[in-house]
Amino acid sequence: MDQIAERLKAGTKTRIVGFGSSNTERSSHSLGRFIWLDWLDCGLRNAFGRVHYTINTGFSGDTTRGLLERFDEDVALYQPHVVLVTIGGNDSNPAQEMSRDEFRGNLLEVVRRIDALPDARAVLQTYYSFDMEFVEADHGAKFLDFMQIVREVAADTGTPLVDHLARALGNMVMGLDLMRPFKGCLDDPLREACTEGLRYQATLDELQAG
Repeated sequence: MDQIAERLKAGTKTRIVGFGSSNTERSSHSLGRFIWLDWLDCGLRNAFGRVHYTINTGFSGDTTRGLLERFDEDVALYQPHVVLVTIGGNDSNPAQEMSRDEFRGNLLEVVRRIDALPDARAVLQTYYSFDMEFVEADHGAKFLDFMQIVREVAADTGTPLVDHLARALGNMVMGLDLMRPFKGCLDDPLREACTEGLRYQATLDELQAG
């Protein structure tokens, strides 16, 4: 992540792809509101100027199977330098009948394909807060298991990980947290708009430190 931040600091043009499911896609539920990728975009622009472009290839309902099927059109085509991968919620739905081994293997292949692109770097993310009250118990348990697999794949491959689930976040705080490893920052108007999110972020920091 430090290498990516140094690239941005040097003013080297950088293409960032958000690759995932509904947690990444802009859709009707996000109209009029920033999603986490928008917050990251603003933070990087404020810190480094417009030396980067963010490209959103989120697709609602997608799984790692889908990521592999559309990789060439939705990732490789853009010749990215950074690919933020956020996946696993739909994979863990029992209706998908996806095993732990298949999920792990698919995710490893996604990372391998990204790393095989010229000058590209994968970054894995766990989901933000997942409301267990609205899913079946077996889906919830499998979701937590699959998010642990995301952490393990990141560790096994040396891929940077941003573990949002550990902090139970929404889009704003997820974006604010993601700014940190990329060395992004807020200008005064955005800082004012993010007052509640910054307060929540600080509270989570204190709880984790304590």
